[in-house]
Amino acid sequence: MSPPSSVNGYSMDSYGDLKKKKGPIPRQQEELCLVCGDRASGYHYNALTCEGCKGFFRRSITKNAVYQCKYGNNCEMDMYMRRKCQECRLKKCLNVGMRPECVVPESQCQVKRDQKKAREKDKKDYPSVGSPIVEEKHTPLSPCKPKGSPSSASAPAYKNSYSGSSISLSPLPMTRLSGVKPLTHEQQELIHTLVYYQEEFEQPSETDLKKIKFTFDGEDTSDLRFKHITEMTILTVQLIVEFSKQLPGFDTLQREDQITLLKACSSEVMMLRAARRYDANTDSIVFGNNYPYTQDSYESAGLGESAAAIFQFCRNLCKMKVDNAEYALLAAIAIFSGKTSQLAFSISYKSSGQKTNT
Repeated sequence: MSPPSSVNGYSMDSYGDLKKKKGPIPRQQEELCLVCGDRASGYHYNALTCEGCKGFFRRSITKNAVYQCKYGNNCEMDMYMRRKCQECRLKKCLNVGMRPECVVPESQCQVKRDQKKAREKDKKDYPSVGSPIVEEKHTPLSPCKPKGSPSSASAPAYKNSYSGSSISLSPLPMTRLSGVKPLTHEQQELIHTLVYYQEEFEQPSETDLKKIKFTFDGEDTSDLRFKHITEMTILTVQLIVEFSKQLPGFDTLQREDQITLLKACSSEVMMLRAARRYDANTDSIVFGNNYPYTQDSYESAGLGESAAAIFQFCRNLCKMKVDNAEYALLAAIAIFSGKTSQLAFSISYKSSGQKTNT
């Protein structure tokens, strides 16, 4: 999947060289904002930037802002000029790879806040990690969609392209391959929906992260690392469950099939999530609290051969430059590909197909 070649007349050709995964950077690294040179806080909207440029870009896109340069349209952007020339600052944001289609509209932000409240309210009604996932006392898994939540028709179908006075983004531009049909509008909306919920359920909440201890002073490092990885795994599986509930068709399955699929896919989806959090620069997987774990860290926690397999998988996907949409599709495929539930899923799929035909 490739971005538009230009937005508001600004070249986006540098995108391929600057493509990075989303997420915070390890604390040991002191990296600079690609826009203004200030200290970077992480990867925002596909580029390494500071909090100031992140907020400026978000506001510019959500407000359809139009700026006018007073200094010749060629300002050299730094921490001083970023406040003086907004047009050149926005131009620099786009040139370093920031993507307008990654900006979630305020209406969708409110939807996300409503969803979070609904999840917290209904959390006890759904299977969690470990034994609760097979407890009979839980109600069937179903999508947690409060009123106004995005569906395939309303999840960010970003239509914005910065041109003059307005922004109109084309939905998910696709690289045309010989002999391959372009995606339909419905398929593009489905991908947007999957990416939206992947972002929504990517990181544990700050409340959950605060419960995990990340310092190893004065304690058995091996035991504490193992406990730490286990606790992060539990939080991640909970996010996988929440993501699964949003997949089209998942709520139509029988409860037993939902549980079987989740149990069968957990390892595969966990590996995909690890690959999304992999940092090639440090050869480490960066946890949700910005804590990097190397292969040695995993091995010291007692994971042995599993650590080598996990990191080799992460390195391979990193070399393939898998993007967010591809990760979301792979996760959805993995969830619906539980071998032990193929028969039950096939029956359910045929049943839903008959309903559609009638």
